[in-house]
Amino acid sequence: APAAAGAAVDGAAVFAARCVACHQTSGAGIPGVFPPLAGSEWVLGKPATLAAVVLHGASGPLTVKGGRFDGAMPAFGAQLNDAELAAVLTHIRSSWGNSAPPVDAASVAAVRKDTAARSDPYKGDAELLPMK
Repeated sequence: APAAAGAAVDGAAVFAARCVACHQTSGAGIPGVFPPLAGSEWVLGKPATLAAVVLHGASGPLTVKGGRFDGAMPAFGAQLNDAELAAVLTHIRSSWGNSAPPVDAASVAAVRKDTAARSDPYKGDAELLPMK
């Protein structure tokens, strides 16, 4: 359920509800299908790229930590608001040994606005590598 207005959003709870089935409690993912979040260059990289992927999803081959993954990442832009997305991004950027700065709702809102015309998931490495 969405957080009440003014309430803090629990990124770990959003992760548990939306992400854990694929990326696992450990953040290790599922080899060959769903990439790890622990130590991922995508998670630790540009927050705007990470936000874009979570907003719009991704499909097709994606390289993470030198491994190839061919699963599909669903788009969460219609299901989660900017505060919820920021909370889950901050959670994954600071879990499983990851140490990257938090992401705020205003940053997610800016990415949402900048990518509003997008209707399809990103096409794996083909579209995401230039955004890295």
